[in-house]
Amino acid sequence: MDRTLFLVLVGVISPFLASFFSVLIYRIPRKEGWVRGHSHCPACGHALGLPELLPILGWLIFGGRCRYCRARVAFRYLLLELLVPALLLAAAWRDGPTPLFARDALFIALLAVLSFIDLDTMELPHRFTLTGVASGLLFAAFGVGPHWARALIATGMGYLLPLLLSLGYKRVRGQAGMGGGDFVLLAMIGAHTGIGGVLLAFLVGVTAGAVVGLVMIARARKGQSIGRLAIPFGPFLALGGLVALFWGEPLIRAYLRLSGLA
Repeated sequence: MDRTLFLVLVGVISPFLASFFSVLIYRIPRKEGWVRGHSHCPACGHALGLPELLPILGWLIFGGRCRYCRARVAFRYLLLELLVPALLLAAAWRDGPTPLFARDALFIALLAVLSFIDLDTMELPHRFTLTGVASGLLFAAFGVGPHWARALIATGMGYLLPLLLSLGYKRVRGQAGMGGGDFVLLAMIGAHTGIGGVLLAFLVGVTAGAVVGLVMIARARKGQSIGRLAIPFGPFLALGGLVALFWGEPLIRAYLRLSGLA
């Protein structure tokens, strides 16, 4: 397929995929069916049609509010419909119409869905994380992505690293620092990005999470209302996974050169 045509197809299809991801993010945690049933306003229950269901435009046309009851539609839906196409287009530009793009697109989709579910519910459903582990290892077995042995080792490392961090946190603070879903999420990232990638993703995730946590603690001490202090770790690991996916190799090479190991 011509590369330009491929990019156009990805650009046209990806916003609708992101809109579908919104359905999964809303319905899966609520145990609602996502194959059948019309999309509806969570506030008034009114079935949505055109132009409400148009990705990006639907949110902008009505100013982020329901057309019928004027209840607010969360900004994160617009964010998702902007973020997913941008990431898929970046992967399409780099990979072209290849099996590697199929792997990267699935990885990006899973990270997006898991991150937004975690933000809503503080949970990472195993139906998505385990699917990601299996798909990453399967692609690796067919020569797409890291070598299958490295992918397998990185999967184990991805599970153990946050587990050890959580156990250490629990020993110091008396409570677990993260849940089992985070362990499987990083294992999924390892299956797709390899040993160097999973280490980089973990470092980025922990650093970003620590910075946000410190900011929230500082605001709480100043008397600002920030809601619950507990924050989901999944989105930070997902950020690390994206950094590893797009910039992992050059960052690792630069580190090895600076450290004199290469």
